[in-house]
Amino acid sequence: MKRRNWLWFIASFVLALLAGIVVVYLLVIYEPPPTTTPQALTRRVVVATQSIARGSEIRADFLQIAEVDEDQIPSGAATRSQDVIGAIARRDFALNDVITMQDIVLPWAPRRITETLLIDDDKLVVVLEADDILSQWGGVIPGDRVDLLFSLDVILETPMYPQEVLAAEEGIQLINRDQSMDNTSVLALQNLEVLEILEEPAAPGATEEGAQATLARRALLLQIDPQDAVILKYLRDSEATIDVALRARDNDTQYEVDAVNINYIVLRYGIVLPEPLE
Repeated sequence: MKRRNWLWFIASFVLALLAGIVVVYLLVIYEPPPTTTPQALTRRVVVATQSIARGSEIRADFLQIAEVDEDQIPSGAATRSQDVIGAIARRDFALNDVITMQDIVLPWAPRRITETLLIDDDKLVVVLEADDILSQWGGVIPGDRVDLLFSLDVILETPMYPQEVLAAEEGIQLINRDQSMDNTSVLALQNLEVLEILEEPAAPGATEEGAQATLARRALLLQIDPQDAVILKYLRDSEATIDVALRARDNDTQYEVDAVNINYIVLRYGIVLPEPLE
C-alpha cells in the first residue's frame, strides 16, 4: 500500500515538473504582438513659410502645403495656395501658421467695403476727393501715410462783431479791405493712413477711347480719428484748398509747425512793403 502511494507521488511530481518545463518554454518562445498607437488624422492645408504682417500682400513664396493634424487645423483653413496668393492679410501670421480664409481679404471678390478694409475700432473712414496733383497722378497708393495741408480765407467778408453790424445799420461806411492776402495755410491733419484709392466708374455707354481721354476722378479713403474727421468736413465745407503731403510709412512723428499767412512771410523774410505812390 505504501509502495503504491509512493508511485502516485512520484508520478504527480514528474507531471508537475513536465508542466512547469512546458510553461517556461512557452514563455520563452512567446513574443507578444507589437503595440500600435493609433495615428492622428492629418489634412493638407496652406501654411505660412515666414511671418506675414497684417495688411501686406501674400505672395506665393510666403506659402506652402503641409500635412497638419486635424485637431490643430482651425475652421476655414485654406487648402489651395492659388486661393490665397495675392490676398491681403487681415491679421499677423507667424511661421507655420495655418492660413484661414476669414483672415485674408481677396481683392477680386465682391465684398462690402467694411469687409475689405482693415479699419481700427477707434477710427473712421472718410473719403477725400483727390484734387491735388500728387493724388491725381498716382503718387499716393494704398498703405501710404499722408498729411493734409490747407489754405483758408480766415477773414470774414460779412460782419462778425455786433459793433460792425450796428455800424452798417446806421449807414456808417465801413472800410473795404483787399482780401487777396487773407489766406492762412496750416498743416492740419497728420499721419493719416490711405486705405484705398477709389476711381470714378465710367459712364454707361462710354467708349474706351473716350474714357482714356478723360482722366477718371480719384478719391482717397482715409482712416482717421473721429475728431479729425469733423475738422476735415469743416475744411471741405469752407471750400479750403487742401493738399496731400506724403510721408514715410514708418514715420509717426507729429510735427509742430506754425500757421503761415502774409504777416509770417513778411516777418520771416524781412520783406519791406513798398511805399504808396504820391
